[in-house]
Amino acid sequence: MVEKAIQFAAEAHKGQKRKGISIPYILHPMEVAVILAEMTSDEEVIAAAMLHDTLEDCKEVTKEILRDEFGERIVSLIEAESEDKSKTWMERKQATISHLQRETRTEVKMIALADKLSNLRSMARDYERLGEDIFQCFNQKDPNKIAWYYKGIRDVLEELKDTKQYQEYCKLIGKLFE
Repeated sequence: MVEKAIQFAAEAHKGQKRKGISIPYILHPMEVAVILAEMTSDEEVIAAAMLHDTLEDCKEVTKEILRDEFGERIVSLIEAESEDKSKTWMERKQATISHLQRETRTEVKMIALADKLSNLRSMARDYERLGEDIFQCFNQKDPNKIAWYYKGIRDVLEELKDTKQYQEYCKLIGKLFE
């Protein structure tokens, strides 16, 4: 299942680049999947982590395609981590925080943590090279608003506080925003 998800995501994200330094986008979902593999042995959760950005970032990928390829549970996990790109940055981020406050499935929260941890790791690497200019690479350029979002995620994922991934997440917030 995980190998199939890797192949699917690699094809879906082909040619895409990360914000900040220009590296292949596929490295992000791969890192998210590795982080999840350190937290769980559930292959469907790891596969969903690998596929978590395909619905919102890959026009040719639909829920129906994902359901046919990977099943309903994986689609449900992906949908829980997807944003409505028609909304403003602030609306999307507030919706994510609100959704995670109401979310009861631990695996959804683990995927969210792994995704945001990967983003913070990338930001921290870029920050060392670019300094404050790193924030100019993002849709939201105000570091205070970016900090608000990542701190909000930290607060709603506190039930994962005993994991090393959550602890690393908190340290990176301190390094980048405090």
